[in-house]
Amino acid sequence: MSPSGDEAEGEVPRRRAWGSLSRAQIVAAGLEIARNEGMQALTIRRLASDLGASRMALYRHVPDKDALVGLIMDAIAERDVVPPDLGEGPWQDRLRRLAEAMRRELVAYPGLLDIHMTRAHVGPGALHLAESALDVLADAGLDEEQAARHYLVFADLVLGRLHRELRGDPVDPHRTADLLALAERTGDHPRLAAAAPHLRDVAPGRIFEDELSVLVLAIEATVRSS
Repeated sequence: MSPSGDEAEGEVPRRRAWGSLSRAQIVAAGLEIARNEGMQALTIRRLASDLGASRMALYRHVPDKDALVGLIMDAIAERDVVPPDLGEGPWQDRLRRLAEAMRRELVAYPGLLDIHMTRAHVGPGALHLAESALDVLADAGLDEEQAARHYLVFADLVLGRLHRELRGDPVDPHRTADLLALAERTGDHPRLAAAAPHLRDVAPGRIFEDELSVLVLAIEATVRSS
């Protein structure tokens, strides 16, 4: 008797019809793989298998793995990073919301940050993200040169802080534990000993928030002095 519902064990999955695969389907499947298993699992072979398509069918839309990774990076930036209400509210809050969204999505896709740190991101999503950040900085009152400079600081802050958290943060309590214990034990450095409990309690997210606050203050000071 022929099996119904699930395919019989060992049966080759049925391929989708030639020409029925769309770029939107590729992006949706790629995003699912990247979010659930990380960017390293994102390959043409794996994606073709998940979509029930041949690799040649995917090559009609994406020529190689680099192009596939770029497509997925662009989809994340365009769909998930820039909040739809980014044009509303004080510029300080808007800048923070954009930074938090970048951080959230970089964490949501394992391996995405490492790719960002080693390759340029080019595409509609990257353009949209950069334009949105520069819009906020322009609304803060910065001129074009000032906005460009602070945009680079903003990107360095978000990407650099998270990269340090994931790859080795010099201010992580585990890295400073021995130094703090020595200060408490010797008693020769009273300010450091007094600060030790607080230094141990500072979470990475709080450092990120404080660095954003410093950037906001710097932008405000630049506008006042212009």
